[in-house]
Formats: sequence, structure tokens, C-alpha cells
Amino acid sequence: MDGVRVNRFAISLLVAGLGVFLCSLANALARAGTEPAMTVYIVGLLTIALPIFFRLLGSGAGAGERLALVCLLGIAVYLVKVVHDAPTFTFTDELIHAFNVEQIREHAHLFHHNPVLKVTPYYPGLEGATSALTSITGLSTYVAGTVLVGIGRLVLIGGLFLLFARIGGSARTAGLAAAIYTTNFNFIFWGAQFSYESLALPLLVIVLLMVAERERSPRALLGEWAAPLVIAIAAIVITHHLTSYALVAILAALSILLWYFARNWRPPNPWPFALLSLILVAGWLAVVAGETFSYLSNPLSEAFEALGKTIAGESAPRGLFQSSGSSAPAPIGARIVALLGVALLGVAWLFGIRANWRDYRTRPWPLLFMVASVGFFLALGLRLAPAAWETGNRASEFFYIGLAFVVAGAGLTELRRPSPRAAPWLLTAAFGIVFIGGAISGWPWDGQLAKPLRVSAEGRTITSPPLAVAEWARAEDLEGGWAAATADANLLLVPGGRDVTTGKNPDVADMLTNPSLEPWQLRMLRENNLRYVVTDRREISSDGLQGYFFPLRGAGAYNNLLFPGVASKFSQVPGAARIYDNGLIAVYDLGGRP
Repeated sequence: MDGVRVNRFAISLLVAGLGVFLCSLANALARAGTEPAMTVYIVGLLTIALPIFFRLLGSGAGAGERLALVCLLGIAVYLVKVVHDAPTFTFTDELIHAFNVEQIREHAHLFHHNPVLKVTPYYPGLEGATSALTSITGLSTYVAGTVLVGIGRLVLIGGLFLLFARIGGSARTAGLAAAIYTTNFNFIFWGAQFSYESLALPLLVIVLLMVAERERSPRALLGEWAAPLVIAIAAIVITHHLTSYALVAILAALSILLWYFARNWRPPNPWPFALLSLILVAGWLAVVAGETFSYLSNPLSEAFEALGKTIAGESAPRGLFQSSGSSAPAPIGARIVALLGVALLGVAWLFGIRANWRDYRTRPWPLLFMVASVGFFLALGLRLAPAAWETGNRASEFFYIGLAFVVAGAGLTELRRPSPRAAPWLLTAAFGIVFIGGAISGWPWDGQLAKPLRVSAEGRTITSPPLAVAEWARAEDLEGGWAAATADANLLLVPGGRDVTTGKNPDVADMLTNPSLEPWQLRMLRENNLRYVVTDRREISSDGLQGYFFPLRGAGAYNNLLFPGVASKFSQVPGAARIYDNGLIAVYDLGGRP
């Protein structure tokens, strides 16, 4: 890489750093309740992404610089998530997985019970790696987890670049496709949190890259790929259920496509690895993770049922840009940007799918990517059914790999033809709209920026009410099970370190919002050995994304309170004692005899 290119990359690095700084500043302003924070945040995101994409569009950068640029884009966007709440975990899944790490460290074995999300201990890849890193280095769970997910982000974006370069034969196309992948709805927050998919998805990309490289290897060297492929496939199986199922489907589809064009199953057809993936997934389910069946079957059946009812007109469709929690809907301007971003993707896809079909219809990998790109737009329909929204959202990360290749390759080539000089500027502007639109679509509008978890006043630091309860619980010597609303429960896991039950099974959620004490509530507490009940009058305590923080002025749902009876009713239980109260949140000790 010559001096000019190094200097250009250095400039890109400095500009990306400025963008991360602006996003960090926006979060600081948001914690202080300053209005322009969202504007600063969006400017920061665009400062990171646009210069890199514009450079990737040009023909002057070499393959090494393009790889460095997409890695810079991936890690800079990851840092946007890190500065959101550092130095602590505040996303629901992060607290659940952090609890698993703490249990592995404390008990020195895997598969320890998680009371909030019971299936997670059966997929201990991320938590096992994190606990090992903490033991070796002495780092905290937060730091070790943040480092591991950051490495995963580099592996993901770098692996995509190499995969696209191998399939498309062009570093330029590969760079654009990898950059376009960062516009998917889940890239900034969901896919960057400390959760098992954040590690499993990069591993999936590595498996696909190895399979693609294996196809180009001399026949005498095909056996050299067996060991790394087996290890990577096994790592996915023990890390995340949905990613392992996607792996089976992708390898099976690729094997069938290769057979169709070659009319034989001989190497390098990857069917042995597809079969191995299926066997490992089925074996893990049968021997270790049997609870996954019930965990996934109910949401999936509800998703298909809800989709059918929505199509048949039996139930109202889900409103766009509306969260199922307490989040405020996005303003009209943000909605327009998000919808325009999807529309631009659709236009680019139309050009891309036509050109890909013309040039690549006899090649298995591009055909697989084309099918995946269609799947992305089909998955958008799931967002219109309330119970199917999460299914469509999670599937989009996998389908987006194919969409990125289709749009970046032939799609952008076709779109450049009408006006070659203006095209780079127009395409960069379009990329900015899609990038910001993806951020808006993928995360609640009022969750894009941080909220105060701790505040300082007169030299003292005050923690938010739910965090204060968790810190108090960790300091107390209390034995027995706990019942709490979602946000309180997650903090009681970490940093509270308590065995806590929440949600609908058993029905803790309804018990904690019902102002009257009923026999079924006492029976449920007794049957589940729940001695301590955390009552929280804040409506937002049921929101696993928003319920941890101090309210801000004019925050609407953050200030809504439940009836006083939801807390005072537990005083009626014989022998019960209120052992903690901070005004909004109280803890009742039922004495083990509800």
C-alpha cells in the first residue's frame, strides 16, 4: 500500500473517530435532556459511514484498503453501541447472558440454570468464551464481553468482504456489499449486543467463506478443510440455536444447487458438512437443549397464526414504527426516512436481480444470494403482524447477506450508467438514507440514545431506582426466590446476582400490575418458591429496554404510575414485611409462607 493510500485511510480513520465522538457527545447530551442530541447523533452516524462508502465507490482503492475501510466501518458503528451505555450492560439479552457468565465463573461448570430465559444456558459458546477470558486476564464480564463481541464484529464484516470478493471476483463489489450490509436494521444495536447471535453470526460467515474457498482448492487439498469446518460448525451449534438452523438450511441449499449444475455429489460439494450440521443440531437438541423446542415452538406458531389472521383480515395489522413496549413512536420525519430507505433498497434490488440473473444464473452462490434477497422482502411482511414481528426482524440479518451482494454488484453498476459523474454523489446520498433508515427501523426511536442510569449531585452519585434495588439486593444476605417486573428482574440478575422470576410463565407480570390480592397469586408464589416480591409502580418497569433509567422531563410513559394497590396489597399477607422502599420500588419479604 503506497503512501497516498495510507494517508487516505488515515483520513478515513480520523473522520470515523470524529463520528464516534459525535455519537458519544449525543449520548451525553441525551442523558442531560438536551434537545439537539438526536441531530448530533445522526450527524455522527453519517460522518462515520458516508466518507467510507464514497471511497469504496471509487476505483482508486486497492483490495487491502477496501478491506481496511469496511473493517473500520464495522468497528466504528460497533463503538456507537458501546458508547451508548458504557461501562455497563443495559440491553435485556445482555443482562441475561452476563448472568450466565457469572454463574459459570461461580460454579465452574456450564449449563447453570437461568431463571429469566431458561434456554440460554444450553448454548454456552459466548458465555464460556467470556468466562475463560475473564479468568485468564482478570477483566470484568462487561469488558471481556465487549471485547469478544467487538472481535466478532470484525470477523463478520471482514469475512463478508472476503466471501463477496471470492464469489463476485471483485474487491470493489465486495467492499460495497460489506458496507451495504451495515445498513441492515439490526447492525447498530441488536446485532452488537452481548448476546449469543452476536458471536454465532460471524462464525456462520466464516463457515460460508471456508466452503467457498474449499470449492476453489485443488482436489488433493480438499481434505485440509475438514477439521476447521467441523470445529466452526460445532462452535455455531453450541452457541446459538437459530444460527445453527440457518447454517443447516444454507449448506443444504448450496449442496442441492451444486448438484443441480454439476449433476454429481462429488467434492467439492459440501453435502457432508450439511449432513454433519444437521446431525450436530439434532444431537444437541436431543441430548442437551431439549427445552429449545418449547422455547421456539410457541413464538413461531403464534407468528404464523398472527400472520394468517392479519392476511385474512381477522386482526388489525401492526402499526409501523411502534414498539410492543413503552417506547414512543418515531416522528413523522424519521418514518419517512426509514420508508424511503426501504424503497431505495427495493429499486436497487430490481436492477440488481435482473443483472444477477442475466450474468450469474448458472452459478450456485449468486443464485443462493438472489433467493436470500427475495427472502428479505418477504420477511418485511412479517413486521405487519404483531406476533410475527420478532421472527421477521431476526430473519432479516441472514437474508441481508444475499441482499447486500445483489444490490452492491450488478445493482450499483446498472444505477451508475445514466450519469457516471453524478452517480457517486447520488449513490452515497442514497446509502446515507438507507443507513439512517435502517437505524430507525431497527431500534425504538426513544432508545437510540442513552438515558441516565446514574446522576451526580453535590458531589454524590445517585443510581436509578431499579439499579439501587439491585445493588441493595447484592449487598444483603437474603436466601430465596424473587419475583419482579422485567426491567427490575434483569438488573436483579446482574448486578443483583439473584434468582429472579419474571414474565408470563408463571404469571408474575399480571400479579405485579393487579391492584388486588387474589388467591391465585399466593398459590403461584408458593408453588414457585418465590419469597421476595419486588413491586414497582412505574409502568415502564415492564419494558426490558427502557425500564432501567431515571425519567426525563416530558418523557411521557416514563412518568406513568400504576395504582398504589399493586404494592400495598402485599402488606395483607400474614407475616409479610416490607424490607426495602425507595418511593417507587419496594421489596416485600413474605417469610416463605405466602
